[in-house]
Amino acid sequence: MASPFLRLRRHLNAYRPAPLPVAHKLGLSISLLIIGCVALLGLVIINQQSRLLHEQMDGFGQAMVEQLAATSRELVLADDSLALNALIINLAGSPRVMGAAVYHRDGQPLARAGLVPEHPDQSVTAPHHPQVAGYAGDILFQDVQLGSAVVTLSQAEQHTAVRHAVTAIALSTLIISLLAGIAAFLMGKHMSRPIDQLMLATRAIGAGDYHYRLETRRRDEIGQLMTAFNRMARGLEEKSQVEGALSRYVSVGVARKIMSNLDQLELGGHQVEASVLFADIAGFTSLSEQLPPDQVARLLNEYFSYVSRIAHCYRGTIDKFLGDGVMVVFGVTEEDPDHRFHAIACGVMLQRLVSRLNRIRVAAGQLPVRFRVGVNSGLMLAGNMGADDRMQYTVVGDTVNLAARLMGSGDPGQVIIPAALMEDTALARALHTRPHGYLSLRGKEAPVHTCVVEDVGEPHRPLMERHIHGLITGESLS
Repeated sequence: MASPFLRLRRHLNAYRPAPLPVAHKLGLSISLLIIGCVALLGLVIINQQSRLLHEQMDGFGQAMVEQLAATSRELVLADDSLALNALIINLAGSPRVMGAAVYHRDGQPLARAGLVPEHPDQSVTAPHHPQVAGYAGDILFQDVQLGSAVVTLSQAEQHTAVRHAVTAIALSTLIISLLAGIAAFLMGKHMSRPIDQLMLATRAIGAGDYHYRLETRRRDEIGQLMTAFNRMARGLEEKSQVEGALSRYVSVGVARKIMSNLDQLELGGHQVEASVLFADIAGFTSLSEQLPPDQVARLLNEYFSYVSRIAHCYRGTIDKFLGDGVMVVFGVTEEDPDHRFHAIACGVMLQRLVSRLNRIRVAAGQLPVRFRVGVNSGLMLAGNMGADDRMQYTVVGDTVNLAARLMGSGDPGQVIIPAALMEDTALARALHTRPHGYLSLRGKEAPVHTCVVEDVGEPHRPLMERHIHGLITGESLS
């Protein structure tokens, strides 16, 4: 039972978003980078604009104060309050001026209008007009302070200009970000196209299409990667072609073992528990004397093709062709727990097929062909045998020799096996056999107890019949 942690992890994985394609990642990264740069540039521009407007406002305010102080100097000396009030009222009515005042040096106002402080040293407080800036300057006559001049200016235009600048920059940033996003995703799609092509190519290679190639027009690192991929695909194609050609001379399993261990080809082998079948054409010498050489070759190729397809049905591997005979192994190049039954069933199917074919041959006025079959199972040595410059993957041992002797001692149409194999109760239930007696075989001191396999059990017979029918009619055996 899965732990709570694993169950929680699987539950969270179910809600994990699907991974983003590389094109989207590139587009998103470039977009965020451009948006960040544009936003930072906008902040810098706004800060510069605000500072510039503030400096202009301060310069304008100081100029107004200096002008008011110079104009009111003589009026203060003459104590002309009427002209002074007229000056202040006229100045307070100017654009952007919220108020103006002239103060005596003791702080008492001599003339004022609009929004001004009660004392020149005080700041302007106006709850209804928060955007106000005050500027003050001394009224001097021969370095003697006569009083102070104060001018208050509205900052509304400054704030409005800043807002307009922020709005314009924000809109510009939005438009640029949108255009940059579209351009970034198009650029990301273009940049990731070679990666998509590589993904398609790897899927094709994984599916066995070694002819797939990439068009390499780029001269950058991706182009070098595509070139390397094409070289790899070409190497795999050549290896597949060599393996395909090699499998025509040796079994597919042996060909794969050879191709996967090209650097470790050496003589030697290992012990395996497997089965071996020998079959040859009885009376082949007499038969070949009655037929032209080309017909003999066609006959051998026809029947060896049947043997190869029957062996394939029962997971067998053609080890070698021996003149008019053939050697088939089971459970050697690939693991097969039922190799005993498969080897014997292969022999039974061969004899039943040959019997059917002989009826067709006799009806057509041709000579019948009969096979002898011997099967044995047990320990044997499997590996590369021969010389350093010429080797063959095969099996050797007493088990193999006995199978060959059993074939040679049998009659045409028989499948001979050692009776000791019938000690396996599961195998005995799957076969119909009869005793064949004790045979004195060359290389064996004691006679070997043998039996003849007449047929397979009922559960296996329908499948065998379908295979035989398919071989005769040329239908697929899958």
